[in-house]
Amino acid sequence: MLRAALFSAALFLPNWAHALCNGPSFWDTLPPADQNELLDKVTATPFSAGNLWQATNGDATLTIVGTMHLPNPRHDVMLDRTLPFLADAGVLLVEATLEDQRAMQTYMARNPDIMAITDGPTLPELLDQATWASIRDAATSRGVPGFMAAKMKPWFLSMALSIPPCAMTAMTSGEGGLDNMLLESAADLGVPVAPLEPWQDMLDLLSMGTFEEQIDALRMGLLDPDVLDTIVVTLTHFYFAGQSAMGWYITEYTKGLIPDLDPVQFDEQLAQIEQLLLIDRNINWIPVIEDAAETHDKIVIAFGAAHLFGDFGVLNLLEQNGWAISPL
Repeated sequence: MLRAALFSAALFLPNWAHALCNGPSFWDTLPPADQNELLDKVTATPFSAGNLWQATNGDATLTIVGTMHLPNPRHDVMLDRTLPFLADAGVLLVEATLEDQRAMQTYMARNPDIMAITDGPTLPELLDQATWASIRDAATSRGVPGFMAAKMKPWFLSMALSIPPCAMTAMTSGEGGLDNMLLESAADLGVPVAPLEPWQDMLDLLSMGTFEEQIDALRMGLLDPDVLDTIVVTLTHFYFAGQSAMGWYITEYTKGLIPDLDPVQFDEQLAQIEQLLLIDRNINWIPVIEDAAETHDKIVIAFGAAHLFGDFGVLNLLEQNGWAISPL
């Protein structure tokens, strides 16, 4: 689950960890033909630029914030822009409330078999020697010892390997990105918070699939750690430039960098990831948003910026339902 994890799983400390992830950009490694192709894709994508939007329909006004889940000092600018709307809102809608996050962490701690192989063969016994060696080395570079990685469920290890080494040391900080900053601000302002979906749905989604399918996804995530660092640098740059669609599409150009990967399988898995983690969730969020608009005239909605754009992005889906969309 490479692309989704890059947007939603990695955690940075706001200053020193961010500095560690300042380096070469993956964009600069693409040949001009690929850069031009990528720019054409973005140009053809609805609502591809901008992270702060307004949607109106009758008496209801939505302020929609595309977030990045990685802590970064530059979030202060977007937070300052959003706070006046939040202070006037009847509710803040988010992917997961602080209570939801704690509930998921508690549930996983009490049910370790969700994350770990508790009986039967471990990964070194299930994989060929070369593949396991690559996975073990990738895990070790992120501070996860091989003996621990050996007993991780493939879906959970995939999440760990999606985090660049430049950010892994910050994982224990517990600090979130713009989403959590807005949640904390809502608490300070006394603004109620509600989730766009049950946290159980996301956990089920991340851990779904047969063991063999999870193994295939694990192989798909074996990018060189240095390359992964450059991708995160690129995603961060594009996000703060208001060009998250660029960050989304650029990961399609990594398939030639994963050892022994079938390009057709890569494309199929990315299409499945997009359907499950973006399109289906976006569609499911629309009635939640519109139900909230029945009882609140002013709403702030915050979710990962990858959900904003595209034919099945939240903005286009709302527009198709009669909402007038405009950038802020």
